Amino acid sequence: MKKVAIITITNSGLNFGNRLQNYALQKKLEQYGVFPETILSSNVCMNSLILSCIRRIAKRIVKASGRRRCFERFGKKNIRYARRIRYGKLNETEFSKEYDAFIVGSDQVWNPNFHFNSDFEFMVFTQPGKRYSYAASFGADNIPEEFLEKYKEWLSQMHTISVREESGRNLIKALTGKEAFVHIDPVMLLTSEDYQKIEEEPRQKIPERYLLVYFLGEVPETYKLFIAQMAEKLCLKILELSELPNTPLYNIGPQHFLYLFRHADYICTDSFHGTAMSVIYGKQFTVFYRKDKDVPMNARIDSLLHKMDLFGRLYGRLTVEQSCMPIDYEKEEKILEKERNEAEHYLKNLSLSW
Repeated sequence: MKKVAIITITNSGLNFGNRLQNYALQKKLEQYGVFPETILSSNVCMNSLILSCIRRIAKRIVKASGRRRCFERFGKKNIRYARRIRYGKLNETEFSKEYDAFIVGSDQVWNPNFHFNSDFEFMVFTQPGKRYSYAASFGADNIPEEFLEKYKEWLSQMHTISVREESGRNLIKALTGKEAFVHIDPVMLLTSEDYQKIEEEPRQKIPERYLLVYFLGEVPETYKLFIAQMAEKLCLKILELSELPNTPLYNIGPQHFLYLFRHADYICTDSFHGTAMSVIYGKQFTVFYRKDKDVPMNARIDSLLHKMDLFGRLYGRLTVEQSCMPIDYEKEEKILEKERNEAEHYLKNLSLSW
């Protein structure tokens, strides 16, 4: 059985979409007869043995936050991690010898504005014939001038490239002249039935019927007014899933995130993965452009809505009354099936080449 390493973002905090796309790619690769493991990146410089010992001791001494405990439990139960941990160039030679191939993705693994992204996400430590990607994202429409030459070099050396957004394909073409595939995010490779097997009901009290609000950016007053009007129109309670500590639903993990989305009557979100999960579960929803102080990240939302022919669900395109109208999920299932087939064909061919 071929051994393949998944390289994705593992050191940037506790993000629901990040963990779920990692899990989904692992599950799909397993179906093609390969043995996938995810390489953890650490911010602490020490060898893997010492690091693992200290982490075990620390867990006994310092009580982790409820949210972190939930994430760790999800990872321990659902994601297979490599024995060695990566820090800087540490263990890279061993990684190259240990795995038959490396696949980077999904999430914003190539975002030049993330300080923790590096040449590791382009797998420069191993030979070009082992470097692949699936639905990798730049999270931006352009590459800053200071990174252009490095990105050209790193991307040119990759064996096969798959990205998540059309803007990513355009960037690669402009930088290297190479053609890239565009595929759906890994979370969309699995079905609602697949996710139901790993979901868990949160301990927090959940309304029987609710409008789920999940925002990663700021929520302007215009957004709040629309959400309140939607909740009133549909006779739903507003349930906020926040990334801010000390909020009622902060201390949950990806397993609870799935439960909340599946049981929601309506969803309002500015999150890419929140939008993806709304589609997977066949929910009625409105998606909002993210209001972020940093670099705009709306290209991924645009790409997903365009691919699924759901641009009408973008805030501002429909009135409150129109937003209550049901989405034609018979049409959406056909689009999703086509996208899944293309992605599975790509991954199956990769597994055969490994």
